Amino acid sequence: MITALSALLWFTSQHPLLTFFAAMVLAVLVSWWQRAPGYAIVVFPLAMLNIFLGSFLDATFLNTVGERGEAVIVNAEETNSTLNEQYIWRYEAVLRTAEGRDVEVVFHTNTATLWPLENTIRIPARDQPFVVKYTPGFPRNFVILTNESPHGITQARARARARVEVAARKLHFSPDNAGFRADYRRELETWLRDHGNDPQQQSEAQRYRAELDALR
Repeated sequence: MITALSALLWFTSQHPLLTFFAAMVLAVLVSWWQRAPGYAIVVFPLAMLNIFLGSFLDATFLNTVGERGEAVIVNAEETNSTLNEQYIWRYEAVLRTAEGRDVEVVFHTNTATLWPLENTIRIPARDQPFVVKYTPGFPRNFVILTNESPHGITQARARARARVEVAARKLHFSPDNAGFRADYRRELETWLRDHGNDPQQQSEAQRYRAELDALR
């Protein structure tokens, strides 16, 4: 059952336009056969929602029932298609299952399934391993666990550092502003909580702890 559902969600998220037209044709045929136009009325909004939210539903499903594995992109090619005025890339990857089986998979920028759900597309670099969840019966359907993969951790750390530096510049401009001081303290505490124990970030962690102590 899970394998069949995974295959269905993979198809609908990877081929949203094809799914939309297939669903509408099927709904029209059923409505004509049953003499009940209600089928098409119900199917149309669901098929439209799948175009925009299909990958989110698939990601939630995989994060809930999937098994952990590891994957790496071995080839990345720019296509002629665009998404939000940016070229879509085609990725070839190898997914290693928990049993040690290697599975070749293909996905695109606009069809990548990512967790956690967010309004950004963060694809790992080529040759950089990343953590995934997949369904054992259909490993072609997988979700990239962004925050548990090296590329996601690096990007999250960079965003957190940027927030700290922005808060610092605000306070430097207006050192008597209590709101700016509170914002800077909060960003320092957040960075130290999330990244302060990273062995590779100890010099920066020491600097941020000193900055935090100076605010008290």
